[in-house]
Amino acid sequence: MSANMQGMDTEEARSVAQNMDSNAAVVGDVCARLLARIQGTSWVGQDKDRIADDIGNSFIPNANAACEDIKQQASYLIAKADQQDAVSS
Repeated sequence: MSANMQGMDTEEARSVAQNMDSNAAVVGDVCARLLARIQGTSWVGQDKDRIADDIGNSFIPNANAACEDIKQQASYLIAKADQQDAVSS
């Protein structure tokens, strides 16, 4: 790429978007495993219930919402790269 180029480097944008999407999926998987591990523990009591409730009802939904936002931004970036390619060709 030229040092004085203006506009989007569409190949780089698609690479970044793919990376965003795959990392969001990893976070989602980690959250699911975390919740399963907490729910599957033999630990019993109010502390376990509170932690499981916090993770299941607050942390996981917030993390999943963040992952969804990242995926939407990745889709937006790809759409902008497609628009840039269409204009440039």
